[in-house]
Amino acid sequence: MTPYFKFLSQIVNQSIFVFLMVGAAFALVVGLMLLFDSKRAFRIGERLDRWVSTRAVIKPLEEHRSISRPLYRMHRLLGSLICAGALYSLIVLGLPSGEAAMMKSFKGLGPTLLSAWISESLRYVLLVGNFGALLFGLVFVVRPSALKSLEAWADRRISERKAVMPLEKMRMSADQFLRRHPQTVGALVVLGSLYVLLNLGYALLR
Repeated sequence: MTPYFKFLSQIVNQSIFVFLMVGAAFALVVGLMLLFDSKRAFRIGERLDRWVSTRAVIKPLEEHRSISRPLYRMHRLLGSLICAGALYSLIVLGLPSGEAAMMKSFKGLGPTLLSAWISESLRYVLLVGNFGALLFGLVFVVRPSALKSLEAWADRRISERKAVMPLEKMRMSADQFLRRHPQTVGALVVLGSLYVLLNLGYALLR
């Protein structure tokens, strides 16, 4: 494992440890409140229980903004830039030095065969993608009107607000069960949080 991935894994492990510790301590407090003072716990929950509509937040992102007119006005410049970038990528990826650089960058991800397979697969994907970008750039320079049918096919509007609409419905079955059995749920939460805290404490002191 390279020093960078080792350092990154240490940060991730420490962050997960702190997150679990804080979450388990908070769950312990909530469980104790449900056991001994469930009315206060429900009052606090009602204050914190706010409805946040994601559909209202993402509504500005749903507005259609067309950039086709300025793109077609500068089609020669943009097409030339696309061709230059794609050609440069094809040359770099096609050279043995480019292949070796990709192999080196994926060397520490796992076994040698797996990292080699990932590197080679990504290289072929990038080669095919940049070749397609080169053809696109050439057509965009010479005859951008030929891309109108492709643009009409690709420029399809997908409404995220319609997709998340079923998730916006309130389902109170869990709240109703909690109000009917506060002591049972509180005892389970206390036991679970104590189990997590004891295991984390043992891992910290070991």
